[in-house]
Amino acid sequence: MKAFLARWRPAHVVTAWVVYWIGLAAATLTPTIRAFSRAASAPKDTANVSVSMANTVLKLTVTTPGRVAYEATASLGHMALWIGVPPLALYALWLFTRRRPGGAPAALGGADPDALPRPAAPDAAQTTHVHSRAPHA
Repeated sequence: MKAFLARWRPAHVVTAWVVYWIGLAAATLTPTIRAFSRAASAPKDTANVSVSMANTVLKLTVTTPGRVAYEATASLGHMALWIGVPPLALYALWLFTRRRPGGAPAALGGADPDALPRPAAPDAAQTTHVHSRAPHA
């Protein structure tokens, strides 16, 4: 899988996110849309659809005469995790597996230490240290 993701470009990652979000919407909203359509096609005043939000929990209920036909609940935290975490995990995995343009050792600061210029050593006679805060006369 590492070689597979390493060939991806940013457009591939964004496309994978969109495909994930479409699949997530299809999997989670299909039963809800079916329940709504059954309630809408029921005879007048026989079905009821209610949506409520309390304490960060979204609740949807579809009732037909005498029974609850469909009920769904989801907290905002869970919805945010389902929407955000898998795409971010894919992005992090893609960043980890992609090839670096300059090569990994040089790009990460692994240059040869002997190739760097050495700073000049300070001359001991040029440095003076004042150890007292008393005024000098």
